Amino acid sequence: MIFNLDPASPKPVYQQIIDQVKYAVAAGRLREGDRLDPIRDVAVRTRVNRNTIARAYMELEREGVIRSRVGQGSFVGGDGPDIGKARALRILSDRIDDLLAQARNFRIGRKDFLNLIEQRMDKVELRNER
Repeated sequence: MIFNLDPASPKPVYQQIIDQVKYAVAAGRLREGDRLDPIRDVAVRTRVNRNTIARAYMELEREGVIRSRVGQGSFVGGDGPDIGKARALRILSDRIDDLLAQARNFRIGRKDFLNLIEQRMDKVELRNER
């Protein structure tokens, strides 16, 4: 898996890695049993300290997203075919919470926020129909 890390992001690098692995699982790009690149290889490719990569992998393992096997590596975990959808819904829920917090900070009301969501959905749906 190739990680796209943004050093200017306010989000820590280890969290960017965690998010990208979760998104890949939720989108079906990574499936149960798929092997993740070794920590050392990811560290060399991304030019990030190995401890940072190890921290991301440990957190992913703690959350049950991956499983590590001594001498074999780290593999995508999961408890069945719906694990991707369940993760996708959790990720979307978290992102919606972030958007709602921003809307509150910008003093955008419920009606305006919902109208904006509907407009964006219509635009995306039109793009998908072409």
